[in-house]
Amino acid sequence: MSRRRGFTLIELMVALVVVATVATAVYLRGGETVGQIAVLERRTLARWVAENEIERARLARHTAGEEAIPLAAGATRRRVTLGGREWSVEANVSTTSHPWLRRVEYSVFVLEDGEQFGPVDQVTAFIGQY
Repeated sequence: MSRRRGFTLIELMVALVVVATVATAVYLRGGETVGQIAVLERRTLARWVAENEIERARLARHTAGEEAIPLAAGATRRRVTLGGREWSVEANVSTTSHPWLRRVEYSVFVLEDGEQFGPVDQVTAFIGQY
């Protein structure tokens, strides 16, 4: 009696299940990766917005020269556009033990369809009078 060559129907079904499982896992991981890229892009842009605000405050101190006065304590909010997106930056200025040094906490929020989401990033900086 000669044995037939090839796979049985059960072997083919098992192979098909394995291939389908692997394909589904690869597809889902690809979707997660795309989502993570979007989150990383948003966080990177938010960090750039915060760093730009820090440098803007420091440059304002340098260009004021001898007339520079320390930043006033309190909270301010500003709208910024970067990377084709609208951002809201909240700066909370507080005093330190040194009279010429201020602690500034920046919180960056993304604005989408008029709604504010976040904070996407938070940065603390110390800005001197001179």
